[in-house]
Amino acid sequence: MKFKKVALIGAVFLAGIGLSACSNSNNDTQGGTKVTKSSHSTKPKIKYYEVGDTVKVGKVEYTLKSVTTTSYRNEFADEKPKNVIKVIYHVKNDSKKDLPIGTDLDAYGPDNSKLKDYPVDDSTLDAIAPGKEADVTTGFGTKKLGNFELQFAPLVSTEKAAKFKVVVK
Repeated sequence: MKFKKVALIGAVFLAGIGLSACSNSNNDTQGGTKVTKSSHSTKPKIKYYEVGDTVKVGKVEYTLKSVTTTSYRNEFADEKPKNVIKVIYHVKNDSKKDLPIGTDLDAYGPDNSKLKDYPVDDSTLDAIAPGKEADVTTGFGTKKLGNFELQFAPLVSTEKAAKFKVVVK
């Protein structure tokens, strides 16, 4: 009986320590991590790549070959964008698994909004085997032309995307 009492007191004591460690009287918190405000805050500089550059994201290499406008319009597409950009890039799969391609690119338009995929005449939606390479073609609809940001990363990846800046007129 005495052992149960000592164990109960120990458990209550440990729970109390755990709760006090979790509590924070400062209201400047986010997600359990204290946010400190500094007058010297600087944003980390983002490295952007250009057409022709090759970048490795995890075990996958991406080379942006070209970004152009196209007059092609898919008669079956739900969207009817004013402009369509066509992106051609090369992928090399150095992983040990098949790699889905054609779904590994996100595009952001001149107004920083994410662009929707648009099916161009030779769109690629496939997979490549380990150790293999392929050229990929995909399209995006956009209202305006100008500065675009392209972000490459494998479909299921925790790696940070490789970011490219391009100007399309």
